[in-house]
Amino acid sequence: MTAIAFERQLAMHCAPALVGIKPANIVTFPVKDGEEGMRPGELAAAYNRRFQGRDLRFRILRECPRRRLLMVYRPSKLERHLRRPEVRQILASEGYREAELEELLGQLEERVRRSGSCDFPHEIGLFLGYPVEDVVGFMENCGKNCLYSCYWKVYSDVDRAKAWCSRWERARDGMLRAVDSGKRIYDMGGKSK
Repeated sequence: MTAIAFERQLAMHCAPALVGIKPANIVTFPVKDGEEGMRPGELAAAYNRRFQGRDLRFRILRECPRRRLLMVYRPSKLERHLRRPEVRQILASEGYREAELEELLGQLEERVRRSGSCDFPHEIGLFLGYPVEDVVGFMENCGKNCLYSCYWKVYSDVDRAKAWCSRWERARDGMLRAVDSGKRIYDMGGKSK
């Protein structure tokens, strides 16, 4: 995969985390035989070096035969979100040990690995900054009976969800325009908003 193709996928799927309005996003990269360029894991490592000293990280959560799952996250925002008492309580009920951010992400990696075939454990929504009540609603309803669906299934405040989705889409569209015009993500800052 070329760096340009990697950045376009990041802009498309991870813009809210890249611009700092969301603690994390994930993107799946298919594995293609004979693909030119670097593998997503190598690109993630290179971008971690590029963003060293800034509040932005790239982490491969899972590699399977057909795809790779990458998390783009803001450590300070994600740690603050995961320290909320209601989030900690749900993570504890799902078997997560009390830990610092990187260890919690290691536990998430293990849960993703055990879920098989790059599926997601339901609590991943907490790591992505989705409203706690929507993550709980998804878990309790097995993904059914939602009130609204955008980037996640909404079980509580539809107006809030629509506002968040609109904001995230504006971030995505702006970042796509910038990348398509030749700007590089690491030149756009990586500063938290």
